[in-house]
Amino acid sequence: MIYLVYTFRPTPYAQENLPEFWEWVRDREDWFYDGLDMVLETDWFVRTIGPDVHCVEHFVAFADEAAWGAYRRAVADKSRDPKWETRRTEQGRWYDILDARILTDPPVRLGRTSTVTPA
Repeated sequence: MIYLVYTFRPTPYAQENLPEFWEWVRDREDWFYDGLDMVLETDWFVRTIGPDVHCVEHFVAFADEAAWGAYRRAVADKSRDPKWETRRTEQGRWYDILDARILTDPPVRLGRTSTVTPA
């Protein structure tokens, strides 16, 4: 698996309007990923400790490099539509992109899952 990971810092406007920010993020995820079937999964996390506290990390999973390349081409194609691109670029009202990186799974299965059921 390949993971495209973005780190977003909510703008002061977003921080002052958090319920609206999170609703915008939810709506954006629906329309942005519509038709991008090479995206296997997305996930979101909020940093609560460390540098850039309260930043948001967004993970986008792909099966392999070919799927990631297809994603990049599809987003480039969508960006040629002025209406779509205007909606995409409204993200500047809500967050600044601090970082983008690619992660991959290690060559062997690692990780643990608890067998304890939470109460």
